[in-house]
Amino acid sequence: MIRLVLVCYGLLLFSVCRAEMDNSSVTIAIQDDIKTQYFEFIAGRNILDVDDYTGLHASRDVVEHALLIKAIRLGGFTLPVKYIQVDHPPRRIKLMQQGLIHLSATPMWLNEIKRYEHKLHISKTVLAAGRAEAGLYTHSANTDVLAVNKPAELMKLVAVSNQNWQHDWKILKQLNFNGLYHTGKYTTMLDMLYKKRADVMLGPFYNSNDLSFTHNGETYLPISNFKVIMPDSRHFPVSRHTAHSQPLIEALDKGLVILQARGEIEKAYRQSGYVNDKVAQWQVINQPAKM
Repeated sequence: MIRLVLVCYGLLLFSVCRAEMDNSSVTIAIQDDIKTQYFEFIAGRNILDVDDYTGLHASRDVVEHALLIKAIRLGGFTLPVKYIQVDHPPRRIKLMQQGLIHLSATPMWLNEIKRYEHKLHISKTVLAAGRAEAGLYTHSANTDVLAVNKPAELMKLVAVSNQNWQHDWKILKQLNFNGLYHTGKYTTMLDMLYKKRADVMLGPFYNSNDLSFTHNGETYLPISNFKVIMPDSRHFPVSRHTAHSQPLIEALDKGLVILQARGEIEKAYRQSGYVNDKVAQWQVINQPAKM
């Protein structure tokens, strides 16, 4: 009986918090590390003053979140932002469908969200299908993996990813690696590469000279001359079931049109390294068919 009372009280309290969220702020689901990097990237600046997307913290996720905030502000949406930690896209989608959060901090692949259009608004295209590319990243000490130079040799490797990243998972399965491990945490993937429990993971290209990135003092590099095409387009999903649903999607789309017309979205993706001229001649190793 006591447990039932506590559950009911919790539901009542959550309903109150939800109503307050709907009326006073916009709630965005984000990974904690991306939130930290975003504020390091912004460095106290007004988002409307940001016009350079280079730097140590300018990863794809950080830059895409900056574009989101800038777009809704340019579109005239002025309510403050509140963040909640939700790592996985399927969980974010579920919370948006339920009206418990407003939107995701970063865009999602259209294939992941289009079947939920009755519960989610889908923004205008942020990045067109086939524009995104990714590399096969490994730890810098994995010299045997980095030395792979024939597509057939890739089939001897073991990949690691997250089944919740449906787009990445499907691509990796199509590549027929010797093994494909699932782990729920990005940091665990990196640790598996570091400890040589897996060979590669799919990752966005970075804006460093050698396309590397670092995490906890360790460096990770892509296998040279191989890349995959990400065949889907990227869009921001917005819950249809919050008090601010309609003005939010209208402001977001208006802001994206402005940013697109300025060439700022293209600039942001290029400066972050996600759309990267350095890999223009690299061999595409997947069949970039519609997901």
